[in-house]
Amino acid sequence: MQKLKTHFLDTQLPDKQAFAIEVPEDYPKLHTLSIVNGKRGGGKTVCTVNYLKKCRDEGLIDKIYVCTPTYHSNSEIWRMCYLEEKDCYQPSVTVLQEFMDDMETHKEEWTDYEAEMILYREYLKYMEDPAHQISEDKLLLFYQHGYNDEPYMEKPVWKWEKEGEEPHPPRFAIVLDDCLNSDVMRKPTAGLVNFCIRHRHICGGLGCSVFMLTQSYCSRGGVDRAIRENTTHLYLFRICDQNQIKKIFEECDLPIEYEEFEEMLKIAHSEPFNFLHIDFCPSDPLKKYRNGWNEYLVPASLAAEVQSGIVE
Repeated sequence: MQKLKTHFLDTQLPDKQAFAIEVPEDYPKLHTLSIVNGKRGGGKTVCTVNYLKKCRDEGLIDKIYVCTPTYHSNSEIWRMCYLEEKDCYQPSVTVLQEFMDDMETHKEEWTDYEAEMILYREYLKYMEDPAHQISEDKLLLFYQHGYNDEPYMEKPVWKWEKEGEEPHPPRFAIVLDDCLNSDVMRKPTAGLVNFCIRHRHICGGLGCSVFMLTQSYCSRGGVDRAIRENTTHLYLFRICDQNQIKKIFEECDLPIEYEEFEEMLKIAHSEPFNFLHIDFCPSDPLKKYRNGWNEYLVPASLAAEVQSGIVE
């Protein structure tokens, strides 16, 4: 085929990805829209809780909300990621709005903190140079905030600030567990599809990670196809339904052979309560598939495509 070159436009990419949270190496990108799929008792909740705990410990997630009708039977598990009972909700038709209302409260607190920090920095300038020109209104603000009291007001502290790290805006995660056929999944007025599709944009752009734990990937009253097609990470625990496995492979449009997909499932599921992790936006194309958390799987066809430059 003949090719005619032109220099109409060279697309420029931004230095930093929109809405992204910087994560250490080997962490899935955040914010995530994750589906955790597997049969009852397969390890979905324990897997998710362990990951959320690690994210909380690293300061990658500050606040976790859980929507589940089974909190009390799994409370010991949920406490592992520092979840408080007040942050656990029933899967009602209004639950997503309740989450967003609470997130807005934390966002407002962050806005107040930023304003206090601006005032605090101005106060430090004034203290270093009292001759520095400053308005009477600003002096009044200093007085109202107690900056002229003895001892002088200390630097404002953000409630989720970690020692040795710069404070950051609130980072949220929502988990829907055992919600199959519930109002939040089944009723359009709950707004789940819209919420998941725009999860990175909610709360004035702060965004939110979403984890959907389900026993059935594509059943009626389960995960809507629009959500499945926007998923960034898929956790596949052991299931016996071959039709569902084939459906997952077809929908995911994976650039590998079906036999390779089956082989990876076999490797992952050779260990109890283990999973195959599929990353649809990996930082490295060779890190698309994982056997649990601690081992990457690289199918031969993927390795060949990366080596030939087809996949970058």
